[in-house]
Amino acid sequence: MFLQSYNCVLYVELQEEDIFHLFFDCPFSQACWIFLGVIWDTSLDYGQMILKARQEFGKVFFGEIVIIASWAIWCHRNNIIFDGASLSFAAWRELFEKDIKLVTLRVKPVLRDKITNWLTSL
Repeated sequence: MFLQSYNCVLYVELQEEDIFHLFFDCPFSQACWIFLGVIWDTSLDYGQMILKARQEFGKVFFGEIVIIASWAIWCHRNNIIFDGASLSFAAWRELFEKDIKLVTLRVKPVLRDKITNWLTSL
């Protein structure tokens, strides 16, 4: 697909977007992760970075949070590019919360309660 620009639309317009930048290096994405309490040590390789973040996050639902937060970042980015939406932390948070609440409908009750309590504490 041809786009007019392949630069970051989330924050740093002069930065060419790649996967690492989009999910870990972009200041907007970093703000999302900090809000969720997920700290990425980007000096490590991907595998070690994920293991360290999971250990420091300390919750059994780390994988669910990372997948849904990444999906929300991706969807928000696409909304900006294709729908003309504005950059908005509140819009990203709304996407994230909507999807994490859907996940709670499909998980075991004990995990649902943990996710719900964590979400309420944000």
